[in-house]
Order: sequence, then structure tokens, then C-alpha cells
Amino acid sequence: MSPRPLVLWLVAFLLGFANVPTHAQEALSPNAPPEHGGFALGAGFQPDPLPAAGILAGGSLDIGILNMGEDCRGYVTAQPDLRINIIYPFAFLRFIFVSDSLLNDTILIIRTPGGTYRCNEDSFSVNNPSLDYRDMVMGEYSIWVGSIAPNTIAQGTLYLSISEAVYPSSTGLVMPFAGAVVTPTPGGVALPTPNPGSFMDTDAVPANGTTILEQGFLPDPYWSVLVGGGSLPVPPHDLTNPIPAVVSECGGYASSAPQFRLDWRGLSTRLRMFFIPATPADADTGLAVHGPEGWLCNKSFAPGFLEPLVEFINPLEGEYSVWVTHESAPDVPVSGVLYVTEKLYYPTFLPRALTTDAISLVNGLDSAQPSAQAAAELPELFDPDPLTIPVTAGGLLDIPALNPELDARTGCEGYMDAAPDITLNLTTQQSLLRLFFLPDDGVADATLILRTPDGRWYCSDDSYDSVHPTLNLVSAQPGSYQVWVGTYTAPDPLPGMLYVTRGSLSPVQALDARNSGT
Repeated sequence: MSPRPLVLWLVAFLLGFANVPTHAQEALSPNAPPEHGGFALGAGFQPDPLPAAGILAGGSLDIGILNMGEDCRGYVTAQPDLRINIIYPFAFLRFIFVSDSLLNDTILIIRTPGGTYRCNEDSFSVNNPSLDYRDMVMGEYSIWVGSIAPNTIAQGTLYLSISEAVYPSSTGLVMPFAGAVVTPTPGGVALPTPNPGSFMDTDAVPANGTTILEQGFLPDPYWSVLVGGGSLPVPPHDLTNPIPAVVSECGGYASSAPQFRLDWRGLSTRLRMFFIPATPADADTGLAVHGPEGWLCNKSFAPGFLEPLVEFINPLEGEYSVWVTHESAPDVPVSGVLYVTEKLYYPTFLPRALTTDAISLVNGLDSAQPSAQAAAELPELFDPDPLTIPVTAGGLLDIPALNPELDARTGCEGYMDAAPDITLNLTTQQSLLRLFFLPDDGVADATLILRTPDGRWYCSDDSYDSVHPTLNLVSAQPGSYQVWVGTYTAPDPLPGMLYVTRGSLSPVQALDARNSGT
């Protein structure tokens, strides 16, 4: 890997906004719903040129007074006419607008994901505008089609092509398109879309769900155990970078769906995300984050270090979808902990280990007794995964009453018996081991307590915005792990299932799958 200084990609991120004209940003509304809807455009789209018919050009907003640059004149609406989500880094893509009447003089305006505007009025010696893009940045492109004359409406067709042999006066384009066309409809996808799972899908449901954080959140840092990697090559879709000599930080292999999504709210000066691998074997990792302003990636937070970190200065409110990537090989899972912070923490400096806090002792539970309900051997690649073990939760011991010194935030709650319910014997180290309990009725509130081979105790009450407990063990060492399953409100027995997995399955996902019969 060839890491570059943290300051360099921060400068690149900030400079991505430098080309956005202030007046244009105020006058135009690039984030407004487009008048003619939108669609996604991926590799191998057909036909080529691809037509979007029925576009109405013109409006009452005079962009000639906005000083947006060469060829930026005419009249448009504030809202875009069309929005296209480019999901493949095309080496070349041409946009052409052809009016249904040769008498209409129109203009084409496009805003890139980085916020830069470009305009064109005439091209190829005709009145039809076109704009070419090379080595495209993936993301959303907002498109306006204007009329040179005020209060004049012109109807026409927008064409997209990856061929430089296609231009406004080429056969079939100078006049209205004669063949069948596909017309976008508001709010829908009316043109070809990529196959599900074949691209990094910013709209997909993340494996570890969505978390809402707002300015001043506590505790800081927030953390979550993630398992990344995948089969899809990560395209070089960094935010617009004005320094071409800098190697893209986006690369490696990822899954289609993100591992995590942050819904960020409020105003803050910074938002950092960094990933600490569970073991040295998982160290070849990166981060790819899609936020409100596009993509940002990182392979290492500083020269000589392997842990990735991304930082957003004055982060915009909205969704941040996070992928953990394997930098060199496909289909190799990488596990570790993702941290989110507003502070100046970084991977080699944290105030304390922020995985599930260990407890020195839980009074009332007797680790010397054999397991009362089940025992299981867990080899390196245990199968099936998840392993499901029937267990009845509950008991006569009131854990909070026996441990008044333990804060409720530790998760040490519920009613249990003294003897462990289940013993898990790990024969080899596991990068990630996740345990959670689901009651048979799917709604009852249960708790978990775990004792590791080195004598540390871990507790869980609720997780994933549900009443179902989860415990994550990062870099779990070989040995005997004892598990107690309790009921939160009363000592009544509660039948259910303990899940043990090496992956990212959550109790909410498992419950959904169970309810749907999959």
C-alpha cells in the first residue's frame, strides 16, 4: 500500500467545493426533486445512444447574471430537469440535448457530484448543446435544459453515449428520435438499472443497520463491530481531486451493501470514522464512505500505519454509508471495530478499549459449575453458521440486586440461575464471534452474560434498537466460554435460541428471516 498524508486528502476534500459558484448554488436548487425524475446508469447500458424523451427546456430563472462560466446563459427552472446517478466510472460519457424543433435554441447545464457546474449552448456547428466527461466521478449528476429566449418552452430528448462517434448532427439525433424511447417518470427508475448486487449500492440495507448520531453525542467515540470485504472491485470514486498525481484512495474489494449507515444530525466542526482490525491478519483494510457530498476513501491514516481513517470537516446532515474493504483480495472477510468521533482520536490513540467493557466479577454466577443445558465445540470454520442452540432463559437470581455496584449501562441485568446455561469451546482463535438470543415469541426481553477463558465477564441487555441482547468478541482466543441467558423482568422461564456466528448477522436480521421463513 502507498498511504498518503492525512492532510493531503483533507485538502482534496475541501478543494472539491472550490469550483461551486456561490450565486449558482443560491439560485439553482440541485437537491430539489427533478421535474422529469431520474435513473441510474451503469456499465453496458442499452441502447447507445440512450434517449430520455419528453424533456421540457426553459424557465424564468436567468442564469446569465450568475457568472457561472463560459456558455452559461439562458433561462431555466430552479429545480433540475433530470438527475442521473452514475454508478460506473465511465472513461467517456457524452450528454446531448436535441430539441424537437430545429428553431429552438437550447442550453445544457450539468452539476457534478463534487458541485462543479458546466454549460454548453451550441456544439458541432449546430444549435444542439452537448457536454463531454472523461474519467467520470461516480455519483449524482443534476441536469438542467434551458432556453436561450425567456419564457420559451422547448421539448426535446436528452441522449447519453459512451461513443465519441455519436454527436448532435449524427444520423438520428439532429431530428426527433424516430424509434422507441424510454421516458423517465417522476420518482421512478425508467431507464436500465444495474443488476442487484453488481455494484456498491448506497440504497441497500446495511448489514449492521442504521444509527442516528447528533452533534455532541455521548459516549464519544461511538463504536460498532463490523465484518467487511467482498467480491466487488471498489472503483476509484474519490471526491473530485484537483491533484492528478495523487493515487486514488478508493480500491480493494467490498460487498454490494454497506456494513453500516450513520444518520448524522446537527452542526459540528468535524466527524471522524476509523477502523481498527481485530487481528494483524485483517490489517489490509480500507474505508469507503458515501456521504451527502459523495465518496471519500482511505487506506491508512498516516504513513507507516495500516488503519484507515476518513474525516469530514463541517459534516453535512444526512446519511453516511460505510464499507470496510479488503485492499488486496476478493472474498476475504475482515473484521474489527469501526469508531465514530467528533474528537481528535485516531486509531493508535483511544482513551480506553471501547469494545464491550469487561467486568471483573458478576456476583451470584458460579463459573465452577458445569453447563446446565448445552455444550458445543467451535472449530475455526464451524458449520452451520450461524450455529443455533435451543436454551431456556431465566432463573431465580436477581442479578442487579446481587450486583448493586454495577451500573445499568453495563447491561448486567435480568434473572438467571447460578450455573452457566451453555459452554462454548473454541478450538482456534476467531477474528469475530457474535452471540445473540432470540425468544421463541420474538418479542420477550432477555439478557446475556458471558465469561471468557481469562476470567473476564461481559453483559448485554438490548442491541440494534431492539430488546434482544448481543455480545461481540473481537479476536476471541481459544478456550472455554460460559454463557448465561436471563429474563429481564421476571424469573419465569423463556424458551428461545442462542445464535453463534462468525459473521455480521444481527438479531433483527435473524428475526426478520425467521418471520419470513427464509
